Amino acid sequence: MAIIQSKSDINNLRYSCKILISCIAEVKKMTVPGMDCGEINNFVASYIAKYNGKPSFLGHRDYKYNICISINNEVVHGLPLSGKKIPESGLVKLDFGVIYENMFSDSACTVVIGEVSKESQQLALATKEAMWAGIRQVKPGVKVGDIGYAVDQVAKAAGFGNVYELGGHGVGYGVWEDPFVANQGQRGKGARLFENQAICIEPMLTLGSPDVTFDETKADGWTVRTADGSWAAHEEHLILVTKKGFEVLTDIPENELLK
Repeated sequence: MAIIQSKSDINNLRYSCKILISCIAEVKKMTVPGMDCGEINNFVASYIAKYNGKPSFLGHRDYKYNICISINNEVVHGLPLSGKKIPESGLVKLDFGVIYENMFSDSACTVVIGEVSKESQQLALATKEAMWAGIRQVKPGVKVGDIGYAVDQVAKAAGFGNVYELGGHGVGYGVWEDPFVANQGQRGKGARLFENQAICIEPMLTLGSPDVTFDETKADGWTVRTADGSWAAHEEHLILVTKKGFEVLTDIPENELLK
């Protein structure tokens, strides 16, 4: 369970998040039609190194890249391969993390590229709304089922598929830690949250079925796609449970980002 043990660790986690969100801001600028995903992958490594950090995904369970870039029907864990291009239009999901002074951060966002359907725009907005609905539940003593219930209610009200097989997680001293923070649940059920615990809340919604497939080929082995080929959106913030509520460590004002 990712309960942060000291003020020093909390400060280092904050700075890890600052590096990460500053890098995401730059990567968003690069995420334009025709951009090669391999170039983005290389940029992420160089940017993070400039601030004495390391990409947290690189080497985790033998993952070979610094970032996940998932396009359209790719839900998460899409590979940033050289030759894989950002499309003229679509939903591009950026997901990666940073290690700074042994503290692990993680965040994800959806970038809308070019002209997409109104429904796709609504999907991206609803996914962000679902994430914030989950975040607003956070405080000491709350159960993860309360978070999942709030996320799922937004997905159902919007009429989108909610990928139940995947979800958020503890974070801080590792890439993925307990507890699993599902995107569905029952109020008052599941693991309890504690002060100074760090978790990621990350809904993944689809335009169609919530069912997904997991690539098991030797060439890939990572990419998760919608089973019906529909487009997906993904959002993720890192939350610190505070004495009376929460602090979103990956929600940083633009004027406070690293340059």
